[in-house]
Amino acid sequence: MLRATGALLVVILVAACGGRDNDAELEALRAVAPTTTVAPTTTTTNAPTRIPVPDQAALDSLVLTLTRVATLDAPLALVAVPGSDVLFAAERSGRILTLAPRGNSTFLVGDPVLDLTHLVDVRGEGGLLGMAISPSADELYLSYTDENLTSHVIAVPLDGMEADPEARRTLLTLEQPYPNHNGGHLVVDPEGRLLVGFGDGGLWYDPHDNSQDLGTWLGAILRIDQHGDAPSGNPFIGDPDALDEILLWGLRNPWRFALDPTTGDLWIADVGQNAVEEVTRIPAADIGLGLNLGWPAFEGEIRTRRPEPDEHRLPDLTYERTAESCSVIGGVVYRGEAIPDLVGTYVFGDFCDGRIRLATIQPGGKVAMRLTDLTVPLLASFAEDGARNVYALSLDGDVHRLDAG
Repeated sequence: MLRATGALLVVILVAACGGRDNDAELEALRAVAPTTTVAPTTTTTNAPTRIPVPDQAALDSLVLTLTRVATLDAPLALVAVPGSDVLFAAERSGRILTLAPRGNSTFLVGDPVLDLTHLVDVRGEGGLLGMAISPSADELYLSYTDENLTSHVIAVPLDGMEADPEARRTLLTLEQPYPNHNGGHLVVDPEGRLLVGFGDGGLWYDPHDNSQDLGTWLGAILRIDQHGDAPSGNPFIGDPDALDEILLWGLRNPWRFALDPTTGDLWIADVGQNAVEEVTRIPAADIGLGLNLGWPAFEGEIRTRRPEPDEHRLPDLTYERTAESCSVIGGVVYRGEAIPDLVGTYVFGDFCDGRIRLATIQPGGKVAMRLTDLTVPLLASFAEDGARNVYALSLDGDVHRLDAG
């Protein structure tokens, strides 16, 4: 069951999300979109962070290992329950289970806290795709798709480890035009607001130009409050040509993004189409500026023939798409205490090669990447516990903790 589920999503993420496209499709794209690299034209600059950057020599000599701590059914999200050492784990099919520490190296998998399998549909890139929890641990936020290709973001009341599905509230719904590029990631910011990511609607090369349309949530990261409303600090409030909930736009399929708990920077991994995978770091001061990240006029720094927006922000880091590496999986900035030399490093990976990657901010603000030897087959997501230990989730079912060697 686990391997069949994982194999299915290999096809989904690699082919539909933008993976090993067939030759005819590649030639068609090349005919209209020559790969010409342009100089960055950005609305902001990446100023050097005031937080000390990781020591590169120490990071280069750091030995990391992976410890398998639990096995589930296609896990896609993991969150720490505030005030507890328990984790909630979300399976793609729609179940939420508890993970309780058992000794120093494993977790005890408990009974489901919540079962939404009757609502969730896993066809295409669907399923229970995102999960977050309120700072006071009184609500669980979930993002899933249903049988009608509609994305739902809901809030479910929590009382300790008990959830009340009958009292769930709908915060957002969005009809998806195609079964891929659903996005679905959820993050709660320090003010308790919810960041919601949606892909461009799918198919090939954003045919409806959703990512450059401020009149749709597709191809954007939204920011809403606990009632589903746009908070006052959102950049497009009052703009008659834009939706109030939009925070950032011009994205293809933001498969995982994270806030650095120390700097407040937002790190976004956006799945590529043909040429590159990309990661963008938005400094905390720039998050509310309504930045356009350029898709589909740009894939990474590669210019296409789609109309170029007036202003846009190019990524901080790209790597080439190959037969082995073809779908970026966004991670988290490490701020734990167990691995001091890793502090301040963005930990992320790739679904296809499973390799874990490390990104660090260099003097001057540039971002550099290091490829590790650690591999997680069918790598699908990253997460943190209450101590900010980092976990890598595999669609094969395994949950791994990142440890010092």
